[in-house]
Amino acid sequence: MSFMTRWTPLVIRSPLPGQGILVALVLLFGAIPLLAMSPVVYRPQLLPLQAIPVEQNVKQHTAISVARLERLKANTQRQIEQNRIPPDIEQFVPEAYQGQIVRSLPLALGDRAIALTFDDGPSPYTLQILDILESYDILATFFVLGQVISSYPEVLQRIVADGHLLGNHTWSHPYIVNSEAEAYREIEPTAELIYDYTRVRTQLFRPPGGYLNNALTPYSARQNQTITMWSVDSFDYFLSQSEILDQVLAQIHPGAIVLLHDGGGPRHHTVAALPQLIESLQQQGYEFLTVTELMKRSQAAIAQTPDSEEF
Repeated sequence: MSFMTRWTPLVIRSPLPGQGILVALVLLFGAIPLLAMSPVVYRPQLLPLQAIPVEQNVKQHTAISVARLERLKANTQRQIEQNRIPPDIEQFVPEAYQGQIVRSLPLALGDRAIALTFDDGPSPYTLQILDILESYDILATFFVLGQVISSYPEVLQRIVADGHLLGNHTWSHPYIVNSEAEAYREIEPTAELIYDYTRVRTQLFRPPGGYLNNALTPYSARQNQTITMWSVDSFDYFLSQSEILDQVLAQIHPGAIVLLHDGGGPRHHTVAALPQLIESLQQQGYEFLTVTELMKRSQAAIAQTPDSEEF
């Protein structure tokens, strides 16, 4: 093939009459096609209409969106229910008893009200005790330990749900606390944990073992808490069922605060003795109140009858 054969003429005739233009474009070695010299025009590739079912697609997308919204609504509502924070519960102590030590409470003559109190819970025994109290429609007061609350939060919440009162019994049940800093570490974290689980702000405090000569007593008094002792000790932490009953009945009196235990060790004897104890006291005409209700009853009696019976 000669060099001349590599020339490719291209003739473009002008649309104007009488004129002609001969344009020769040389494509060397035949490697560049003529099309490459033409202007490039991009056109979108059109799909056949049947490939885009518009109406069906819109309906499907709408259905999916509605379903997603419903799921989102349900999930949000469920999250709200799970995280719903109840209002704070202020278990107020009458001002006259704030910062004071209370062992029993004076009542009007003929008033035979008492308060049952339980220490060292919550525990599995607490649930059995709550069932018994519910069956007799009786309210009580529970002094709880901070270090066991996280193990039984649902028990703590049921105490409040059933209408009973909570009191602070320190974090780790120490008998001797020598400094204010140590008292703070025993009382405040327990109070905050009670609040976190139940929204209860309690003003009741009971020192472990009833020991008053340590830093716990003045610290709690400065917080306007009532140092709640007792006048009737059941000794249920080492006595049998019948002995517990005998101890309480021998000491009972109007205005008494009765000490029992729902934690800190095996409490099956306490659980077993409780129904008979309640029935025996009811037969003697005793009424069961929470500690703060007993305080209010006492305060009213003192205001109305200065010569009311004291203990």
